[in-house]
Amino acid sequence: MAPPRRRNTLALALAMLLPCAVPAALAQAQESSARATGSLTVPAGPLDDALKALARQAGIQVLYPAGLVARHRSRPVTAVGTPTAALAVMLEDTGLRAVAVADGAFVLERLPPTPRRRATPSRPVIADDNPVDVGLVTVTGTHIPRTPVDGVEASPMTRITREQIEASGHLTLFELLREQPGMLGHHPVEVAVEGGSAAQQPFASAATTSLYALGPRATLFLVDGQRVANHGLVSADLGGLTDLSGIPLSIVDRVEIIRGGSSAIYGADAMAGVVNIILRKDAATPTLVVRHGVSGAGDAWQSQASLTMGRRWGEGGDLFLGVELFDHDGLMGHQRSWRTRDLRNLRLGDWRYQLGYRDADGELIRAYCPGAVGRAARECDFDPPRFESLEPETQRASMYTSMRAPVGENAEWSAQLRATHTRQELWRAPFHASVLLPEAHPDWIPGAERLDYAFFDIGPVRNRTRGTSLDASTGLNGWLGEWQWHANVAHHRNDVTSRIQGLVRETAFTEAVRNNRYRFGGGNPADLMAAISPSITARGTATLEQFSAGGNGPAWRMPGGLAMFATGLEVLRDGLAHRPDALMEQHDVALGPQKTRIDEHRTGAAVYGELSLPLLRRLQADVALRLDYREGYGSRWSPKLGLKWNVVDALTLRGTLATGYRAPTLFELRRPGVDENYDAFPYQPDFGECRYSAAVPGLGTYCVLLRGAMENPGLRPETSSSQTVGVVWAPADRFQASLDHFRIHRRDEILPINAIDDAAAFPLSLVHDGEGRLVGINDYYDNVGESDLRGFEAEMRYRWETLGMGRFGLRGGAYFLERLERRRFPGAPLLDHAGYRVPRHSLLGAVEWHVGHWAHTLHWRRAGSVRVHAPDAPCRPINTRQGRCVTPGFSLFDLDIAYVPSPRWRMSMNIRNLFGHDPVSYDVEQAGYDFATDDPRGRYYLLSAMYRF
Repeated sequence: MAPPRRRNTLALALAMLLPCAVPAALAQAQESSARATGSLTVPAGPLDDALKALARQAGIQVLYPAGLVARHRSRPVTAVGTPTAALAVMLEDTGLRAVAVADGAFVLERLPPTPRRRATPSRPVIADDNPVDVGLVTVTGTHIPRTPVDGVEASPMTRITREQIEASGHLTLFELLREQPGMLGHHPVEVAVEGGSAAQQPFASAATTSLYALGPRATLFLVDGQRVANHGLVSADLGGLTDLSGIPLSIVDRVEIIRGGSSAIYGADAMAGVVNIILRKDAATPTLVVRHGVSGAGDAWQSQASLTMGRRWGEGGDLFLGVELFDHDGLMGHQRSWRTRDLRNLRLGDWRYQLGYRDADGELIRAYCPGAVGRAARECDFDPPRFESLEPETQRASMYTSMRAPVGENAEWSAQLRATHTRQELWRAPFHASVLLPEAHPDWIPGAERLDYAFFDIGPVRNRTRGTSLDASTGLNGWLGEWQWHANVAHHRNDVTSRIQGLVRETAFTEAVRNNRYRFGGGNPADLMAAISPSITARGTATLEQFSAGGNGPAWRMPGGLAMFATGLEVLRDGLAHRPDALMEQHDVALGPQKTRIDEHRTGAAVYGELSLPLLRRLQADVALRLDYREGYGSRWSPKLGLKWNVVDALTLRGTLATGYRAPTLFELRRPGVDENYDAFPYQPDFGECRYSAAVPGLGTYCVLLRGAMENPGLRPETSSSQTVGVVWAPADRFQASLDHFRIHRRDEILPINAIDDAAAFPLSLVHDGEGRLVGINDYYDNVGESDLRGFEAEMRYRWETLGMGRFGLRGGAYFLERLERRRFPGAPLLDHAGYRVPRHSLLGAVEWHVGHWAHTLHWRRAGSVRVHAPDAPCRPINTRQGRCVTPGFSLFDLDIAYVPSPRWRMSMNIRNLFGHDPVSYDVEQAGYDFATDDPRGRYYLLSAMYRF
């Protein structure tokens, strides 16, 4: 059956490409004819599309913010001889004009206010006087402003527009980003337990994403081109991360994702790429949006209300204000049948715990769970995922304002303020552990070595997180001759308070058991329960102050045109005040890692330079060089080279070479998350003499050692090198396709290690007593890892406008991980992790149809299959027997239907997971659900209404 299926797939691909290629070829012929005859012809249509077509035909640059032309249409241009005349026709009755700022370069701006006595507006004119200020154009991946029509960059970039955001049906930035090809989601439930679903101490919930499975530390998040403060609480596994919950999606204008190393442009943390979140700066009319969603099961309710408004005053001043309220009900494991450790429906057995008394060999003597767990085929089966949150309960209130005003003739002042308050609550199963009972305790039974017990008398573990983020910036920008300059200061702050209930204070519990005061099964006095399980509070504050100044402008003329140069200076100071609960510091929380108090500040500075060099008419080079200084780690150069060769009008080859680095941050002055406990480890000659050892028949000698953790102040920066090479085919503005190959090689990765891996290589991990005998092993972070990943990315977009059937659009993106080779420490084997625990490929596509007052969008998301074991470990025997070593890939479809009866109203219905796909995971540790890729809500309905006043 496979060959016919492949033939059908090929036929479908050809059918999709034919309507793209024919109009594209006609458009290419039209543009070539225009260049040959010297006449310019552009059909009527959206102004943005027309300007891009004109720029391609005439070989000019037209600079403008995307929002300035979003609602305008262009008049047709027919056989016009000059770009100046063509622009005048296109801008008629739009309230805009084109200003010549350099040879072959124009900037669009609004016309000055017209006196009331004039009956008709002035015809747009082309000014050729001194350059005027139109504000900074936010461009990702470069400090040199680019024309929006010059859409092909040397570095691969994905742009998510406001229109796409509205049609996606997403209410949060986290949901939007984690579905992008090559992105991996770090869900707030997983972040709260520091990456391990088996952990019982939820610390603080936050949501973020990362590129290429390299983790959050390799992806840099920017807001309007600036860094922001990290989440205030430290994650032992993930380090400092950007909490996307603090950025409401209603105020986002667009998102631009630069893939590949960008340290030469933005400094540290940009080894895998950059995500630039660009906020809205203007609103033509006040707009109210109300959204409400519910799952097909009648739960997981979501509500969102946002109000945006803008006002203009004087000669170019404007104000934008946006507020948002968001409310999301939590979703528990018991609300979904597939969330369980009982995986018999997948033929993978029952992995629930049996609570009760066990002997020295671990055999169950008697079940014991009075009034706690329902009876089943086996007594006292305990299924923790049924008690745990799949989605946290969330409430958020946000406010954002942006102001701009002219200062003199050639300068502009701007300021932005954003504040968000978030509350999240998530639940874990009641605390459970194996308890060693003394024979004198009244609950002891003969032959029992331990009691596997769940503290239902304490109740579930609950984590309530409150976070407040504040971002404020102000600055000036303007023109000095032909140079554009800017200076900006900013303050960013993130405060987090995390309160945890339901954990066990180890010393109080041990004493109560020793004194026979605590009785298993309930009936204990309230004061004793309060002493055993007190409320635990952790607080954290992350701050970032920064100053930046720079300029850009023409440098010299080259064979291909005018070279452009940008240079600048950045100074920053980041701080971290991490205040865990005293019990966490004293390591008095049962089965919880010890936390460290941090109160530190660190300064840094950078200078950079960037050149855009048109070597020939069709060959351009981009060169960037940055020198970064970080207190405690010295300075480091980061170069980058990009090349773009426009072979013919429709075909461009591109490539980049770059280096990257990441200095250890204040968040990495920490110890790994290890539960201190005694365990048995195979003896190594480099252990020396062990205080406690035992010979195990057939297995050799084992040492009984205390497993702990420590900090390592000697960490060094991580380094990387990256390369991309690709091709872009754009025969017309309506169609573009690209294919890029990337490689990122990261060295000196900061990973947790210990002497269990290699005692000779990591002697600092060994802990000896006063007589030199080995008594413990400590985990710590060190620069020992190496990653080398290679893969492909592809993007395609196509728009087709018909006379009677409306406008159609196709867009899609694909990611394929060719190899992900990792070495945990020097001397360890280099293993390929591609497809292990993370999908090898992911795809995202959409089909759009706009006709009359209706807009329809069908989204498709595909996540590839995942192997459920590590590359250096065998698949579990039960998985192997049942053929369940690879969790199959899945596809989700979303449908958005919008009705726009007038310019004031827009109403839409979005159905996510249209066919009701349920998550499936063959990894028994995930209990049927992968937080990184799956959506637990099932089919989901979202109704939206937008009204413009």
